[in-house]
Amino acid sequence: MPKRRRESCEEPSATAGNDNRLGSLPNDALLHVLSLLPSEDAVRTCVLARRWRHLWRFTAALRIARDDDKRWSVRWLHRFVTNFLRLRYSLSPLDVCDIFCCPFVSYRGGHAAQAFCFKVAEEWVRSIVSEYRARVLNVWIYTPENMLEPADAPLVSQHLTRVELGEVELPSGLLDLSGCPALEHLELISCRIQGERMLFPSVKHLRITHSSFGIIPRCSISAPSLVSLQLYDNRGFTPVLESMPSPAKAFVRFDDECCDKCPRNYYGDCGHGNCDGCYGNLYFEDDEDNQCVLLEGWSGTTNLELIALPELFVCRKDFKWRPIFRKLKTLSLNEWCVADDFSLLIYFLQHSPILEKITLQLSKMPEPVVKANGCCWPLRSSERNSVSSRWMKTDATDISTVS
Repeated sequence: MPKRRRESCEEPSATAGNDNRLGSLPNDALLHVLSLLPSEDAVRTCVLARRWRHLWRFTAALRIARDDDKRWSVRWLHRFVTNFLRLRYSLSPLDVCDIFCCPFVSYRGGHAAQAFCFKVAEEWVRSIVSEYRARVLNVWIYTPENMLEPADAPLVSQHLTRVELGEVELPSGLLDLSGCPALEHLELISCRIQGERMLFPSVKHLRITHSSFGIIPRCSISAPSLVSLQLYDNRGFTPVLESMPSPAKAFVRFDDECCDKCPRNYYGDCGHGNCDGCYGNLYFEDDEDNQCVLLEGWSGTTNLELIALPELFVCRKDFKWRPIFRKLKTLSLNEWCVADDFSLLIYFLQHSPILEKITLQLSKMPEPVVKANGCCWPLRSSERNSVSSRWMKTDATDISTVS
């Protein structure tokens, strides 16, 4: 009988007749490919050949991606992630943690099983951040009835650079990211924000969307290193923006879920004590919402887009603090700024000394509202009767009308 040829342990060479093109790649290239796959598929490659048996243990990513035809079970998620972390090579850094499984369904045990899964999910996340030195953290885990509710303790990591959280309840501890000095990108999507202050000292790019602010009187945001800000379609009372020295770009959009609106008054002081918009964020009846919420924080921005409903008053109320936009070059507004006799639009023109371009997105003129006695006008009488002469002579203004 012919002798059985002994299998070679050497990596196959890339020859013209070699069909195993993937197998000819070096390990570093294969690990990069595996790190881009869902971790379940990466683990399955261990059956391809002897060389692949332990390769997945060195991948730099944990990715749990929901398939459109699959609803995760608590049992599967718990077993797979626990075993993945236990069996992988512990000295190899886990750069990316990307868990997106929503919604998932429970097995026998109902709400107790879901609570258990949320508990171990938080343990995974904190372990990956602290022990495995993750740089990127993306977490979306929720059931049709509940969202992830982590403990009130801050994240601490010297390596974390990007965080995206979806459908997570955020207590005060998690809103203090001073323990993550390398963090630059932060996204909060459909989250429930329960802290009084958001402290992001190193964050440069901040995006908060479709989230709810449940704090009375208001949550505040401190982000002194911010370069770009996106706040849109959030619920509750608008957060206070503390001083931001160098935000280059800000995009803010308010929809009907924002509580800072009143159909009776332009400036949030209608005099009706049961008005939730004007007075719902005060502890006691004699309290005053006496602070600049947004515009003072944007005084140093160069590019501002502000979209709001005409009845939203939070920005108009800020004008009584008379902010000056010394660096603003590009401004985009919609019909909220032309309500109340164009006074707010005029204010922007007169207090933005280097403004180069303004875009007005007008779908219709807003309906007038009844102004309560004693409301605060943003412009003095002399200012309301004139517009800076440079805006009468230049064609730099870009006005677009939406039909």
